[in-house]
Amino acid sequence: MNRKSNADIEAKLHRSLSRQVRVPTLDRRFDASVWSRIEAEERAPLRVSSPMVSRTGGGRWLMVSNVIGLAVAALLVVIFGLRMFAGVDVELAVPDFSIAQNQQLVENVAWAITAATLGFGLMITPVGRRLRAEFF
Repeated sequence: MNRKSNADIEAKLHRSLSRQVRVPTLDRRFDASVWSRIEAEERAPLRVSSPMVSRTGGGRWLMVSNVIGLAVAALLVVIFGLRMFAGVDVELAVPDFSIAQNQQLVENVAWAITAATLGFGLMITPVGRRLRAEFF
């Protein structure tokens, strides 16, 4: 049996590959031509592509068909909505609030709105931004 090491096999493959592939040597002329192309591209003015020619009629027809479709959909919603709710009788009793309960409710709502407004305002400050970044 003929046993060869991996290094011998790799060396033989490398020699075979180097015989098959001929790579031209690159000299200073190649480098100069590459750099001249790069400089020419940098000096060239930017090309602005011409805008595509669009047909204005197509946009109008699309808008008209969308408006007609929305109108038909709204008409169907109204017609079937009226049919659905035509026989419904809704009887709701309005709860009776005393004046004290009404004032307490208004005061609680005012405090809730005040707290929400202050919270929103504080979230805009730098401290609020850090807290938002911390939790969200």
